[in-house]
Amino acid sequence: MVSVVDFLQGILRYSAPDRASHGWARMCMYQASDAMDSAGRLAGLIAAQLAVDGLSRKGIQKLLHSNEERLRTAEPPRLPGLSYRKEDLSRMPPWIYEQIQCSATVVSLGLNQVVDKSQGKSQKWFRHCLYQLSLIMDELGGLNQLIAAVHADIMDRDTLARYQHLFQQRPRSEMPNSEDKAYLAGLQGRAALQGRPTTDAEATWELIGRSHARTRKSRPGDSHESRVLQALAALDSTLRPLRWKISDGKVLDRTRNTAVAHLNAITAVEHYEEDFSPLHWLPPHERHLAEKVAVSVFRADTGSFSQSTDAKYAESRGDGR
Repeated sequence: MVSVVDFLQGILRYSAPDRASHGWARMCMYQASDAMDSAGRLAGLIAAQLAVDGLSRKGIQKLLHSNEERLRTAEPPRLPGLSYRKEDLSRMPPWIYEQIQCSATVVSLGLNQVVDKSQGKSQKWFRHCLYQLSLIMDELGGLNQLIAAVHADIMDRDTLARYQHLFQQRPRSEMPNSEDKAYLAGLQGRAALQGRPTTDAEATWELIGRSHARTRKSRPGDSHESRVLQALAALDSTLRPLRWKISDGKVLDRTRNTAVAHLNAITAVEHYEEDFSPLHWLPPHERHLAEKVAVSVFRADTGSFSQSTDAKYAESRGDGR
């Protein structure tokens, strides 16, 4: 889950107005694809546990909503009435920027639901978690399809396949596979798939599982993982009255702005670039919202947010402002 948030931060950074120029489509598709596959790895892990517990494959597929998933594709459906040339997309269109923020919001709120349900006392926790993970994967798959569709007349099929990491995509209809079961075995400290030799991939995922089990026990309270969970919890608390208020399939502006601010706040307290303070690449109003969240959620030192950031950054670009 932390990996999904990390990739969301990457999408937001590469779609920010000052960075959304050359390469924005490639980088956003990379990050959205990896976020989708990270969510899929967690879904596969839960599915593997359900299989160990005796749930049938048909029952698991029903919980994963595999019959309606939105996969990434190198042949995306065309957008009616829209056709772009290469020069039209030298910078990210504003409506795509808004959609990226909406998708980041939906995914963030879904992740918090996964955390909440997995810690609850409900015996049906896995049903809620797999439902939310399915929604998250489909949202990210749809975002990839959108960016690919906009570039359908510009990029060839092989390029779109490479940018979307199709080589690593796993349909939910294939979950859980042997790698999911090996990962689960590693987390639980037992040998994977006893009774027959494991493949290199299975052995790798068992080793990753063992490594994750060790680091989970020794994670400090001020770790990146803890900050991510803290930000998701704070976001949930802030938006609880408005969580799913969506009009015509569109996330409300207030909800979107708040969710994006919480994601950017994590960046604000963890990253510095050269001589610039965090988030110097954001528009002033988005940076201001993120800094407020950083102060309220993480008790960030307000002195770390330089008042001269705009002037310093403009000077570095030769704008003279």
